[in-house]
Amino acid sequence: MTPKQPPMSKQPTDAMEVSLDDWRRSVDAFTRMIDRLQADYAELEARHSSLNAELAAVNETLRTTAEDNRQLAAYLDRIVAGVTSGIVAVDAGGVIHLFNPAAAHLLGIPPQQVVNRHYFDVWPERSSDAATAAACAAGADPVTNVRREISCGGVSPLVLSVSTVRLEAQTGGCPPDSRAALGGAIEVFSDVTRLETMQAEMVRMRTLAALGEMSATIAHEIRNPLGGITGFAELLARRLEDDPQRREMTGKILAGAQHLNSLVERLLEFAREPRVDLRPVEWSRFFHTTIDQFEAESRRRGARLTFIRHLPEHLPTGRADGLCLRQAIWNVLENAEHATDGRGTVEVAAEPLAGGIRLRISDNGTGVDPKIADRVFSPFITTKNRGTGLGLATSKKFVEAHGGTIAIESRPGAGTTVQLDLPCHR
Repeated sequence: MTPKQPPMSKQPTDAMEVSLDDWRRSVDAFTRMIDRLQADYAELEARHSSLNAELAAVNETLRTTAEDNRQLAAYLDRIVAGVTSGIVAVDAGGVIHLFNPAAAHLLGIPPQQVVNRHYFDVWPERSSDAATAAACAAGADPVTNVRREISCGGVSPLVLSVSTVRLEAQTGGCPPDSRAALGGAIEVFSDVTRLETMQAEMVRMRTLAALGEMSATIAHEIRNPLGGITGFAELLARRLEDDPQRREMTGKILAGAQHLNSLVERLLEFAREPRVDLRPVEWSRFFHTTIDQFEAESRRRGARLTFIRHLPEHLPTGRADGLCLRQAIWNVLENAEHATDGRGTVEVAAEPLAGGIRLRISDNGTGVDPKIADRVFSPFITTKNRGTGLGLATSKKFVEAHGGTIAIESRPGAGTTVQLDLPCHR
């Protein structure tokens, strides 16, 4: 027989109602939380969109600024590259960070051999020179237009005008490794070789003009009494035909007067401003004729020069003043005769140039005294016992009057070469 179950107890109705109210309140609270979260999320989305817009604007500004800076840097690089003066920039430690193309051209050094090296590693000979970027960066006073003479590749030395300026390091707003924060100094230099040459030439021309005026005055003052001396000496010589001893003394007077007259003629020739009358010239024939005439004259004086000619037949035809140019060449040949004591070898060579002709006259004589080597074209400079020192000076005037140049190369005991470069004047 199945046991009888006890009757189930019934939950109170008010307890169920309390539990339902809690559930409703919980749902309402959760709903309100969801609403707040959705509102916060919407606010975050709006804020995120605003920040994205601000960030995009900032990025665009930065991109524009970077592009502007890049273009400015490229523009400044083009300016530095286009400057005809050399520029060397170093940091505070003397390391080179800038070496523009003009500096590379003037100094003959590629930039890759200079940049990121210490200044004195590149030019150790300037370690004691205060007119350098490295010295200025190290605390030396800046300089302005200091003269520096350098030699490049064995050619004639260049004369540079050097200036330096210190770059103060920037500490605010600059990355510590940026060039602006490095400081240092800049060295700027330009080639003033031609300027110095022109200035020296102007001084020489003024000196020559003054000497020309003085020479003309002296020559005219001498010529009048010299004519009287010569006339009376010739008259005296005719009257002393029966007295050989006194006639010989009179002959010496005449010889001295003739030498003095020759000096007067050279002075007047030097003092006159050359006015060239340009006419067609066949260079080969002209050079041959001039040498033939000089050779005949030198033989009459007792000289026995050996001439070696390298004169091509088909040299370009030009225009020149035959008398002036003949005298210029004649003076050079006279110097060669004197240097070889009238028994040497003279080599004459001509060759065409671009728009001109080059004539080289070489001898195997004693050469030029080094003491006067840089003044051989100045008037009254000579090593001859009876020379006037006006031969090469006059030749220079005549050659330059044609628009040409004249130069000399010589070593004591090894002979001398005079080079004349003449334009064709077509």
